[in-house]
Amino acid sequence: MRFIPALAFALVALLLPVTGAGAQTARSVVAMTLTQSDYGGGRVYLPMRFGNVVGTMRLDTGASTTRIALAPWNQDLPAIGASVSTGASGQSTRCDDIVATNVALKAAQGNDIARAKYNVTRCAANDGDDLLGLDFFRNARFTLDFDHREIVFFGEPLAGGHATPLRLLGPERKLVGIDLRIGATSAAGLLDTGAEICAVDLPFVLKHRKLFSPVKSKAKASAAGGKTFASRLFKIKALDLGGGRVARDVYALAYDFGVLREALGPGTPFIIGYNAISRFNWELDFRDPSAPTWDARGR
Repeated sequence: MRFIPALAFALVALLLPVTGAGAQTARSVVAMTLTQSDYGGGRVYLPMRFGNVVGTMRLDTGASTTRIALAPWNQDLPAIGASVSTGASGQSTRCDDIVATNVALKAAQGNDIARAKYNVTRCAANDGDDLLGLDFFRNARFTLDFDHREIVFFGEPLAGGHATPLRLLGPERKLVGIDLRIGATSAAGLLDTGAEICAVDLPFVLKHRKLFSPVKSKAKASAAGGKTFASRLFKIKALDLGGGRVARDVYALAYDFGVLREALGPGTPFIIGYNAISRFNWELDFRDPSAPTWDARGR
């Protein structure tokens, strides 16, 4: 969804504390809107404010930065640089880097989670959703509670206390993944709420055929930015996240990751998408940027 002007709302909201997520320690709750798609897939949308406009954005933990489409409400924000955005399909788009002010996740309870200044990527070619990326959550600890459809910032930790280091992925270590096992094989997967269903690098499937059940030899997939690409569809018999957390019979798209291998780094043939993520409630802790952790509990 695109953002719409809300001047009166913004004047009220600006009276609330506008602080970085890392400066806040009090509990805040942000409502999640969940949509469902085939094969257990889905999307997570969050209420957002950019200055004097409000709307929703799709949560995309598989994106290192936030990406918005060029639109009347943001067209006058000056560019401070340029970058290339690469999607799950491996296709790249040249975009502008801009600085937005007073960007906030709108809380249903507690204070908004906000940043006074926030660098985002603005792309003219974007057929998909506006995407809220991982860097918005720096220095924060929060729970993705799919049972109650809410994100809870600085709430009670998940019961069990099995916090595990996240794997920092990519040359710049700005993406996060988790270590997993499939059969007797160890690998890593990008933690990606922006992917409706899981994905796996096709060469990995061909090398470990017994671990996958074919479903469709031809399937059409789309990246979070809206671009479509060809793939195959398989079912993963068991995806073991460790600590007794196992997702069974998980659908996954299979295609050649190509340039994504460089973006994710070696040993990361999986993208853990919504259809696996939503089987658990998650706690993600980014208060130490060099050593973030995760925990999860089956629903």
